[in-house]
Amino acid sequence: MSQKRLFITAVFAFVVAIGAFAAPVVVDFVDGDAQVLSGGSWKRLDFDDKLDSAQSVRLAAGAVLELRSQSGSTIAIAAPGTYVIDALFKPKAEASALATVAGKLEKLAKGGPADQTVAGVRGSEAVEAKGTMWAGGTVEADEAAKEAFEAASAGDHAKAYSLYMEAFQLYVDAFDPTGAARVAYSASLSAIASGSGARALAALRSASPEDAGALRSSYALALATLSARYGASADAKALLKKAIDGGWFDEPAALADARSLLASL
Repeated sequence: MSQKRLFITAVFAFVVAIGAFAAPVVVDFVDGDAQVLSGGSWKRLDFDDKLDSAQSVRLAAGAVLELRSQSGSTIAIAAPGTYVIDALFKPKAEASALATVAGKLEKLAKGGPADQTVAGVRGSEAVEAKGTMWAGGTVEADEAAKEAFEAASAGDHAKAYSLYMEAFQLYVDAFDPTGAARVAYSASLSAIASGSGARALAALRSASPEDAGALRSSYALALATLSARYGASADAKALLKKAIDGGWFDEPAALADARSLLASL
């Protein structure tokens, strides 16, 4: 075989090898500052952006990113840092405690709206502490939350998620942190039921468990679980310590889950 032919064969083999490892991925969800390294510079990511799995992405603090591969599998990351996309899609072992608690959360989310909180029940003292609402604000928010609940009841979890997040913004505009936290929690369950852990985590991060009233412990455990699952272990540890030390968990089973999850981090 001539040297020219050998060279061509080697180049072809190299190209094939590169193609075998690099595959297209799509941005399914992004919240916060997430960027991709392209052409030697970092560019802000947006929904439906198409990337190459050989590229690198980086997240700022508070960002959440979900990517979908050609095969339909998804991965989510929620901790600041720089990552090679190929490495993110490699299977990773999950601590048994995290897998157990996450499994319970998924079962709760898929159990239907009977397991979700009907939004609209708020603590008036929380509203008064934040100032005066604009007229009709919570009425409109309650209606949006009710519509979201009905969508979840019908099994349309993707629609329910969007409607819950609309209600969330209405509660925020109405200076109602308790209403906002409650629908953020419901939105997270609908997001999980529709297959997007990243949307669920972003929804929970948008409010605070301390504003969720009777849902405080459930909210905190869900937020800690998803934070840990998607790489933000430090956030999960800090929240679990605060919740356990503060006596947030009234139910023994929830307290046991929180302690088990904390010990695994």
